[in-house]
Amino acid sequence: MAIITSDQLAQCQRMLFMSPVALGDFLYLKTFLVALKQQHPHITLDIWLDDNRCNSDEWRLSRSKILQQWMEAEGAFNLTYGCTDSPQAMQANTEKAKQQKYDIIFCHTVSKSRQYSQLAREISSAAFIVSSIPKKASFGLLNPWFFRHSNATFVLEETLLPATHHITDRYQLIFNTVTGLSVAATEIMPNMIIPETILPVTEDWLERHFNDPQRQGKLLFVNHLSTNVKKDWPINYLFELIEKIAKVDNGQRFIINTTPESYPEVSRETQAFTAKSGLQVVVFTVDKHFFELPSLIAKADFVITVDTAILHFAFAAQRPLLAMMRQKKPYWAPPESATSHVMYATQGKGHIADISVAQVHDKYRLMNGATES
Repeated sequence: MAIITSDQLAQCQRMLFMSPVALGDFLYLKTFLVALKQQHPHITLDIWLDDNRCNSDEWRLSRSKILQQWMEAEGAFNLTYGCTDSPQAMQANTEKAKQQKYDIIFCHTVSKSRQYSQLAREISSAAFIVSSIPKKASFGLLNPWFFRHSNATFVLEETLLPATHHITDRYQLIFNTVTGLSVAATEIMPNMIIPETILPVTEDWLERHFNDPQRQGKLLFVNHLSTNVKKDWPINYLFELIEKIAKVDNGQRFIINTTPESYPEVSRETQAFTAKSGLQVVVFTVDKHFFELPSLIAKADFVITVDTAILHFAFAAQRPLLAMMRQKKPYWAPPESATSHVMYATQGKGHIADISVAQVHDKYRLMNGATES
């Protein structure tokens, strides 16, 4: 029997799902949250995505903003509580959540599980609270004290998963254990529906930045930065790769994706590169709405990226994809196919920068029928 019973779900009016999700997390997670809402349409489902760091880091605040735009567009969720930049702002979120009088709070945080368990109880003294927790330390003897604010806890039992499994298998097990939800295998992989209002914005961007009618070659979307330097690929490697790929056709078009905070620096370096090479390379960052990003990815003929949400968006859009990942957490890798491949950093320190330009170019050529020279 599931931790949250069918009777509890039937009687529940408001549920809060608490998880400091990133963009890639939410792409896969939303399948299960939307399915839960569809199965229990009477429940008002809210999401707390604040990571409780209470700082003014631009990357986390901008990511939170675009996540909230995405969640709003899904249509299955009511309130979203985004990342805050101060204890006062976080307390304002907490007070707003208290007013909702949640019946059930589902905390899926693991690394900050004790903190979220306590916060959940602060939000509602009456809610049934379930918390995901790390693998048991000290034989779990202290868990009753650590998680005294939660009515129930659960640990993901990896022994119940196949040796080679995908992140969707983990979410399937989690939601089945906690809520009894089971999503059909044919519906488990992510999808992303781009609002029609965004499509003209994408077309206009492409026309403005690649306006030479004689140079409308293959469109490549590339991304070399992540939120962790161990997962970044040096920009000089990226420029070298672009030059190698462009040798076969200098009419090819390259889009370098970056975050708003990295945009000025990447733009300066790219302008210097294009002035020297004469190649069509443009830097992109989300301007007004989250869907500008997946809409542009969906237009690409090929995507090359490090381990960020970009690889998951490309997979969801079924675009040809070459990704670079560290060997940690391989269940995040998209399924291997003729048009989707992951290169793992197996040498040096196991950082993405340890993957050479030659390795990436050779694999790119192979995936394109070795026609690229």
